[in-house]
Amino acid sequence: MKNTMLTMLAVFSITLFSCSAPSVDEAAETNATTTDTLINALTGRLAVTNTNPFLGCNCTESATKITSSQASGWAATFAPLVKFDRAAPDYPTSVEDIWASSNPASIVCNGTLQLTNSTAPQSLNFPTYYDVQQHPTDTDKVFIDYWFTYKKQEPCSVGQGGHDYDWEHVVIQFKKSTMRIVTVTYYQHGGWYTKDWRNVAAGTRLVAYVGKYAHGMYNNSNTISFIGYACTYFGDYRNPADASDEASTWNNLVQMSCDKSEFNFNGGWGTTGKGPLHRDRQYWNFAACNGSDALGTNGCSGSDFAVGTIIGTIN
Repeated sequence: MKNTMLTMLAVFSITLFSCSAPSVDEAAETNATTTDTLINALTGRLAVTNTNPFLGCNCTESATKITSSQASGWAATFAPLVKFDRAAPDYPTSVEDIWASSNPASIVCNGTLQLTNSTAPQSLNFPTYYDVQQHPTDTDKVFIDYWFTYKKQEPCSVGQGGHDYDWEHVVIQFKKSTMRIVTVTYYQHGGWYTKDWRNVAAGTRLVAYVGKYAHGMYNNSNTISFIGYACTYFGDYRNPADASDEASTWNNLVQMSCDKSEFNFNGGWGTTGKGPLHRDRQYWNFAACNGSDALGTNGCSGSDFAVGTIIGTIN
């Protein structure tokens, strides 16, 4: 009976759910002051540098963005430990590598990037891009969005879910007065869910598990794997073996900026949508979860907060 049920689930998974869709949200910039330049040099974080021609694609920074040296300190303090599956076919890469792997003719304002080199990055040495935003009416609340970019997403099953280019992310909300995380929102498959961190011990390092194929980000691992199940909302395999499958993201942080060519670009990253700085960055207005379809986008089933709860109202 158990085997029959598993077979049926696999069939439904393949026919009714596609591995992934682009997730939602954004990121930010580096302030080119003498202080921040020195801090970036000392900590190994990259300042804004343009190795590619600047585009000028009407990228606009939000009025609530924080770019001070304090922002980079917060980003390092709360940056996640990211865990990958022991058999991950690829890892995140840099925006410079994405540019070098794309058709130059496609890198124009309002264009659509075309991947020409799909060789999968095999190194855990990659930058984590971030954006820091101040809640506009509650100065004690700060949001940090951590972004990861990939050359492509492999299919979760034959003909299911694969595409060129992929952006994934996780957002934390913390209070400056306590320096404690309030909420963590994980994004995957076009949906997301939020976990309650108000009772988590101070100083606890955030951990994010990455789906083997679709790169979605989760708060837990998954060791169940059979044909078709990997294409379900929470089914992507994420089974790290040990520390060799982990990335300490606080060692390589880059604050996003409209001053940097790759983030200034306002076109499509393949078919997955626009880059982080051309998406909504008003995190405080986001719902705590998205998706209540058991056979499709189903983020709300993993959320600690009721459907319709606005993240910025959680204290």
